[in-house]
Amino acid sequence: MRKEKIRENDFKKEERPETRIKQFFDIFLHRFVEVFKLSLLQAVFNMPLIVSIILFHQLVKSSTNMGSLMTVFLIQGGSLLVSMPFVFVGLTGVFYCFKKIIHSEGEYASSSFFIGMREEWKRGLLIGLIAGFSLALAVIGFFFFYYYVPSFNVTIAGLGIAVVIIQAIIVMIVCYYSIGQIVFYENKMKYVLKNSFIMTLMRFPINLLFLIIHPGIFVALFIIMDITAYVGVVLLIFLVGIGHLIWNLNIISAFDKYINKENHKEIYLKGLSTYKQEEE
Repeated sequence: MRKEKIRENDFKKEERPETRIKQFFDIFLHRFVEVFKLSLLQAVFNMPLIVSIILFHQLVKSSTNMGSLMTVFLIQGGSLLVSMPFVFVGLTGVFYCFKKIIHSEGEYASSSFFIGMREEWKRGLLIGLIAGFSLALAVIGFFFFYYYVPSFNVTIAGLGIAVVIIQAIIVMIVCYYSIGQIVFYENKMKYVLKNSFIMTLMRFPINLLFLIIHPGIFVALFIIMDITAYVGVVLLIFLVGIGHLIWNLNIISAFDKYINKENHKEIYLKGLSTYKQEEE
C-alpha cells in the first residue's frame, strides 16, 4: 500500500478559517476534488443499500394486496440489516479522511481511506449492525402500525409510528457520533456508545437538523416520485461526501465542546485559526 503524501509545510494560522461553518465552505471550495473522491469510495459501500431502496420503491408500487406489501416491507427490513454494515464500514474510512482534512494534517491521499477502514472496520461493522437493526425495526414497525393497527385503535397506531421513527432517528445520530469517536479516540465500545448517546440528546435539535440535511434529503427524494428517486441515486453516488463532511464538522464541534476542551487540549479547535496549540 502506498504511503500517504504529506504536505512539507503545515498550514499557516492565517490560512485557516475561524469557525467550523467557515471551514465547511473553505473545504468545499478548495478541497472539492477530495470530497468527490470520498463520495465515490463511499458509493461502493452504499451500493447494496441503493439497490435495495430502488427495488423497494418499485415493488411497493407493484404490490396488489396486503400480503404482497407485507412481504416487500419484510424483505426491505432484512436488506437493511445486510446493507447498513457495509455503509458504516465505508464510513470508517471516510471519517478518517475528513478528520485529517478538517485538522489540516497534511495532504489527503486515497490511501487514507483504506488506512482508516483497515484500523476500525470491525467496530464500524458493529455500529452498522446496530443502525441496520434500528432501521429494519422502523420499516417493519411502520408497516404494522400504519396498515394493521388503525383498524383497532388509531391513537395507538399514531403513537407506534412515532416511536419507531424516533428510535431510528436517535440511533442513527448515535451511530454517526460513534463512528466519529472510534476514529478520533481509543475507547471501549460501551463507552463510545454511551458518550454518543449523551451527545445525541444534549445537542438533539442541531443533530436533528443535520440528520434532516443528510440523509434526510436523500430519503425525501426517494419518496416523492420516480424522477426525484433517480436524482437521489445520482446524488447519493457522486455527492454523498458533502453530507458526511457536514456531519464530521458537527461531530468535531461537539467533541471540542464536551471532550477536547478539558481532556484533549492538543486537538481542541485544531484546524481553525483559533487553534492555540504551539506548532513545531
